[in-house]
Amino acid sequence: MNIADRIQYLRKSKGISQEELADRIGVSRQAVSKWKSEQSTPDVEKIILMSELFNVTTDYILKGIEPVSIANKETIKSLYYGFMMICATIAGIGSFSANRFHNYECFLIMLGGAIVGLGMGFIFQAISSLFKRK
Repeated sequence: MNIADRIQYLRKSKGISQEELADRIGVSRQAVSKWKSEQSTPDVEKIILMSELFNVTTDYILKGIEPVSIANKETIKSLYYGFMMICATIAGIGSFSANRFHNYECFLIMLGGAIVGLGMGFIFQAISSLFKRK
């Protein structure tokens, strides 16, 4: 998708006509029509105005890069803290077990904890990738 396609998509998703977009950002309808047909591209000032109008970043209009939303960042942060708590719990169980069992059994418990921690790391990575936008 190029700049022209993104502008058209944003305009249509907000239910705004070419003429209304032109009025809101201070250009002629013909200028918007030229953007659509890729005969020209908007200048930086107009891209900034459109980003504010459509509530998107200038990066999205220019390059198609969509930022991760704040809600998704908070979800990822929560998952990270949950992962850290699980690792701390496993380490705590391992150190507690060191006082109750012989060295060989403590080693196996710690090894099991490390494997569970590693597995949780993979799970965390998989879940966080669900929130990445393409």
